[in-house]
Formats: sequence, structure tokens, C-alpha cells
Amino acid sequence: MKVSYLVEITDPHLHLVKVSLTAEKTTSQDQVELFLPSWSPGSYLMREYSRHIRWVRATQGNGEILWVEPKAKGTWVIDWKRSELKKPSSTFTMSYEIYLHELTVRTSHVDDTHAYLHGPSYLMSVLGGELNPQIEFRFPPLWSALSTSLEEVDPKSKKFIYQAATYDELIDCPVEIGCHETDGFMVNGVPHHIANYGVIYPHTNKLKEDMQKVVTHVANVMGDMPFEKYLFITHFAPKTFGGLEHLNSTALQFDGRRLMVKKDYQMYLSLVAHEYFHAWNVKRIRPRELGPFDYRNEAYTTLLWLAEGLTSFVDDLFVYQAGLSTLEEYLAVVKGNLDTYLSTPGRRFHSLELSSFNAWIKLYRPDENSKNSSVSYYLKGGLVFMCLHAHLLQKGKSVKDLLKLLWEDYKKCPDTGLTKDQVYSMVETLGGLDVLEKFQAMVETTEEIDFDSAFRLLGLELVFQDSPTAYSGAEFEFNGDRAIVKTVLLDSPAAKCGLNVGDEILALNNLRVLKEDVEKWGTQLLKDTGYKLTVSRLGKLTELQLVTDTAPRQLKEIKVINLELAQKALSF
Repeated sequence: MKVSYLVEITDPHLHLVKVSLTAEKTTSQDQVELFLPSWSPGSYLMREYSRHIRWVRATQGNGEILWVEPKAKGTWVIDWKRSELKKPSSTFTMSYEIYLHELTVRTSHVDDTHAYLHGPSYLMSVLGGELNPQIEFRFPPLWSALSTSLEEVDPKSKKFIYQAATYDELIDCPVEIGCHETDGFMVNGVPHHIANYGVIYPHTNKLKEDMQKVVTHVANVMGDMPFEKYLFITHFAPKTFGGLEHLNSTALQFDGRRLMVKKDYQMYLSLVAHEYFHAWNVKRIRPRELGPFDYRNEAYTTLLWLAEGLTSFVDDLFVYQAGLSTLEEYLAVVKGNLDTYLSTPGRRFHSLELSSFNAWIKLYRPDENSKNSSVSYYLKGGLVFMCLHAHLLQKGKSVKDLLKLLWEDYKKCPDTGLTKDQVYSMVETLGGLDVLEKFQAMVETTEEIDFDSAFRLLGLELVFQDSPTAYSGAEFEFNGDRAIVKTVLLDSPAAKCGLNVGDEILALNNLRVLKEDVEKWGTQLLKDTGYKLTVSRLGKLTELQLVTDTAPRQLKEIKVINLELAQKALSF
């Protein structure tokens, strides 16, 4: 069905957008079904975007009102038989108003400064598919720029009209409108555009040049680019961080106050590398279940360790390989990942496969017990691919060779997607059965990973130390000076004494406890010693007996024991 959209932003301060979808049904159709997605590819949570719709209205081309009613969440039916029409027409328009005021990469945000429009969150579709949809944007005349990777119908026109081959492509191209800063660079003859919204603190980094270095390196590793242009949209806003991949663009969010801090600046470059690499891995190389999409229901897959784990391994590595971080700085990031993984009890219960399958109810819906029940396929997946890389090096191969096999396989069958067995077959081709068995165990089981052996193959040594401080196993959040229990780790002293999430710590051994006291417990308390805790639980004073323990061993450093080997192993 040929479909066209009109998107009107007349009063952006109200955060409301009016959308009109116009199409033409066949003469034999008595009903047309339309839907708004419940989730976004790349972000595995049912977000129920239709909850933001204020009203819907359906009309014929001649203006007569059509009967329209909801069928299910996010789904409406236009019914010609139930409509009182003087002259039935095949052309119809579905109009609706939607509230868009959530600044994330997975949602849309409209205010008096700009509009960020994320396709799945506001564009309905006709069930059954669309053919070459067109979309026109109308917005306040004082807004001077519109950035998107959609193809413009007529660049010389004063109207902002764009087109796509399919609905999937249409909603996979986010749009930034306003007075944002625009820039760009060329890599291998392909234009890469930049659209930056928000405020940043002054800094001395060469951001565009460094982005270009990252992009050039990733493109050279993969061999060719699967797009004719690419767009980076970044929202620089305080206390934000994240990214979402798209077919030939990405949306990023970062705290613009932190660019002068070297560690944070490198984190932004890693985010750039992560989302840019997704143009190959996920948007093309993908688990079979991730496309074609059913936007109204979950798309379960056990292969998100490939989609996100592999990407999480190479993102920081690409920044290092592009010469934008030192070996010591790169290893500090890896150490942080290992620290987080080893302090996550949930790794004992959730394999990478299960973590992937349960993304819809686990990773994107964290709760007080998440650390005890699951593990991130980003986190563990990245570490597993680092171990795989180490084992492949012993066979004269590397993860780069795996990337080549994955990319060549995609180009042979671009529409089918991958299965786990296909990935396993590639690993076996490169490393043999023994490497495959090690990799398989890391993906499918909860067995402890032998990081020590794998890192030695990279010329590195994991140096552990016993913690000198007392350990409670409770993590806190603070409301002013009040200390509230946020997490109770499995099998910890806090768990054994019956401390609950939500408990407010009032006193220790009858002495008042505030934020600064809790933060000093590590140095003030003795190991293997009993203390009386007084807490407020649901408004009632409760006394508990906390017996501190020795903290699990800590990773002190990742030591380079063979510099030449390490530098060679971590280069593609």
C-alpha cells in the first residue's frame, strides 16, 4: 500500500505532534488495520508507545468521517461498512496527536528548543506493509536545520519531504530538527554527517577529527561500507549516556560537561565506535530472529551475545587501535569490566544464551535483585569474545578473521540472518574443535571462565589481592544524609543478617549513622566482627545483628608481562 505521512509541529512547547497518514485501500477491503510499534529494534523492552496518543480520527479523501476503533494495544481498525458514508472512497487519512517528551535514544522528545523524532515511537503503519512511504515535516520557521539519513525527495524544494523503500527503513532513520550544530567529514569517499544538540563545556579535544579516526579504523577493519552516507546525532545533556544503532545513522547521548575529562572523552569515542560498528553487526549481520520485525510482539533470540557482546569487545579496542587511548588506559577499561563481572553473583545462574533470551524481562527491566539473578550479555559477552580472541591467536587467527567470515556470509545471504550453529561453524573453521568447545561453554553454561589462562595468551596477567577492609555486601543510595539500602548481594553478611532493600540505616552500635558514616564503613569496621544495626523498615524500628566478613578477592591490576605480545595481540 502506498502511504504518505505529514508530521506537524506547531506548538513545540506543548510537546504535541500531529501525524496524518494517508493511503489508498483496494476496493475489496472493508477494513484496514493500523498499528504503532510497542518496541524499538535494538532496545528490547515493550515500551507501549501508543500510551502517548491523545486522540485518533479517520476520514475519507472527501472529508467524510470513517468509523475507527481500537482493536488491541497500539492497534486500530478503520471499518468502511460501519461508517455512514454518502460516497465511499478508497483514499483515507488516519490522523492522531501524540505527546513526545522523553529524551532518550529510544523515544522522541519535542520542546521549544528542538524535536528529536524516533520513528517507532510516533509513526503508525498499515498492517500488511507499505510501499515507498513518503514523509513531510512541518515545523516552526525559526528552526533552521533538519538532519536525517532519509533520502530527500527534492533537495531544491522548500518543503522537507523524504522517502524510504519500506516502513522498516522509514522508522530506522531518526530525525533531529531545530537549530543544532551540523558538521561532517569524509571517509573512503562516503560522507559522514554530524548533528549535535545541547550544550557542552569548552574542551581542547579535536572531537570531529577523533571521530573520523575511529570511523576510518572501523571501516578499514570491515573492508567496505554498506551505506552511501551516515549520520551521527548526539544529544549533549547532563547525566545522559547511551546510544541506539540505525541502518545508516545512530543516536547518541552524552553528558557534554565531561568531554574535558580524558577517561570520559574516551568513553564517548567508544560509544561512537560501538554504535558505528553496529551498522555492520546487528543492522546487517544479525540473529535470524531480528528481522523482519513484528513490532507488536517480542522478538526472542539467544544470540544477543553476538549482537552486543562482540560489539562490546571491539568498541574500546577500536579506540585503542585508532591511537586514541594508550594500552594502560585500554586495560583500565577492561579491568573495570572484569571487576563488575566478578562482583555480579547472577553470573552463576544466567548463561549468555539465557541472558539474551530474557532481555525483555531482565536487562531492560532491572530491579533490586538483578545483580543476584542475571548477568549482562553486553558485559559477559565482551569478555567472552576477548577470551575467544586470545584462543584464536594460538591458531594464527583472531576475532578480525571472524568478522570477515560474518561479513562475507551476510553479503551472500543479506535477508536471512544467522543461527547459533552458523556462528559456531565459523569459530570451528578458524580455531578448531578445541576452541569451539571453550567458546561454547562460555556461551551456553554458567561455568566460571578461566580468565587467567586466556589473558596470559595475550601477554597479560591478572593480579588479585585480598581486600583489607570489612565487607557487608550491601549497596546504598542516599536521600540527603539518609542511607537507604539499594542492593543486598547474594550470600553476603547483609543477606545473612536479614537486611532488606529499602531499609534506612539509622544506627550502628547505637550511634547515629548518616551518609558520610556509611561511606567510611570500609575503614572503620573490623572484619569478622558483630555489630548491632538499627534500621527503619516500613516505618518500624528493627534491630539486626551484622557480622562483617572478608570481601571477595579483588582484581588489583592487569599487568603486562610481555609488552610485544600484548601490543601484537591487541592489534588487528
